[in-house]
Amino acid sequence: MEINKYFNLQFERADDATIAKRLIGGAKIKGPALVTLILSIFIASIGLNMNSTAVVIGAMLISPLMGPILAIGFGFATLNFTVAKSGILRLSVQIMIAVLASALYFYISPVQTATSELLARTEPNIFDVFIAIFGGLAGIIGQTRKTLDNVIPGVAIATALMPPLCTAGYGLASGNWTYFFGASYLFFINAFFIFFAAFIVLKGVYSLPFHEQAEERIRRNQLIFLVIGLIMAIPSIYAGYDMTIKYSESNHLEQFIKNDINQDGRRQVIDYSLDRKNKLVDIVAIGAPVTSEERAQLDDKLQKDDYLQPYTLRFVTSVDEKKSTMDKVNSNKSSENLEKYKNLSNLYQPTYELVSETINTMKTTDAEAKALFPFVSKVEGMPLIDNLEEPKASRYMVIIHTTSTISDADLERIKAWLEAKLSAPVTISVEQTKSTL
Repeated sequence: MEINKYFNLQFERADDATIAKRLIGGAKIKGPALVTLILSIFIASIGLNMNSTAVVIGAMLISPLMGPILAIGFGFATLNFTVAKSGILRLSVQIMIAVLASALYFYISPVQTATSELLARTEPNIFDVFIAIFGGLAGIIGQTRKTLDNVIPGVAIATALMPPLCTAGYGLASGNWTYFFGASYLFFINAFFIFFAAFIVLKGVYSLPFHEQAEERIRRNQLIFLVIGLIMAIPSIYAGYDMTIKYSESNHLEQFIKNDINQDGRRQVIDYSLDRKNKLVDIVAIGAPVTSEERAQLDDKLQKDDYLQPYTLRFVTSVDEKKSTMDKVNSNKSSENLEKYKNLSNLYQPTYELVSETINTMKTTDAEAKALFPFVSKVEGMPLIDNLEEPKASRYMVIIHTTSTISDADLERIKAWLEAKLSAPVTISVEQTKSTL
């Protein structure tokens, strides 16, 4: 077929001796290879610790972990089990060194916060499997050409191997077994499917003398690896499905808020959260309150959405609006409306007291935050309540003023400190202003 020539992997294929030399030689763990391994471990650990994507990418590029994996694929594809066993042994040694060395680093590191770069390696899904397969195919094709091109660096970045191992080290050092097993699972699915892709390509590209028993053995190995791969992929399939559902729920909720709750010039949603365990949607809105009639209409629309049907709306009222009302009440002394204002005052008195208490609390919080976090120039906040008759802060809306960019790690630190200080969940908004100096 004419189209086959465009996908013919024999085109510009290196000779068998060159392929074998490259793949077997790439599995070294002595001398420069060992030094490079250790350097990549600490570079990846520092990048994960400091939440630096660029540093993590650098560690991916210099990591030698790809070599033994491709050598294992070569060994099984050519029935050279000596090479396969050697590759497995060397990869095992590299894994052990990487996990223990990174665990040591994270154990002594003064920064113990789980950054977004670390968290990104703890929840693998089916999409990681696809990346490993396609990346492995690209990598082994690149290694079997006459001239090596720039495929391998791209594959190294796409199919992350060192960062998951270092994340597993972080989980080991911190005693967080969820992180440890999640990151370990990500590494093993990446490594296995890179190996499987290499095995499949080499089985068709590398020249072997025809032998019926050898062909039968290769086919049997292929079937075994396929079954193992399917079993390994099952948890990732579930994780991918769960991630898709969560994404769809969030997307549908955003559209629901935009189209049905927000009202220009009248009401604006400033925050929302999905409680998937209790199937609740918490909505924080300012402006006009939601009437019982509107509430019934919103509930009806929510029930018609396939993704949001199980959820129940729960509106959290901002007391900022109530405080403004109280200020107007106190400033208006008109005798005509005095009785009306007295009644309002009695209604909002508990809320007003909560606001007053919060103002005093935020003054001390502002002073302490400036001392503890040099990047903070000012802290403002207000409580959010569910019930006017029994006002109690269900959470706090806090605005952090800063003259510099706050890292994710620092944001997590100040959020944890605020929640401990205020004894309630905190929603943070960061406002960066230019320094006057």
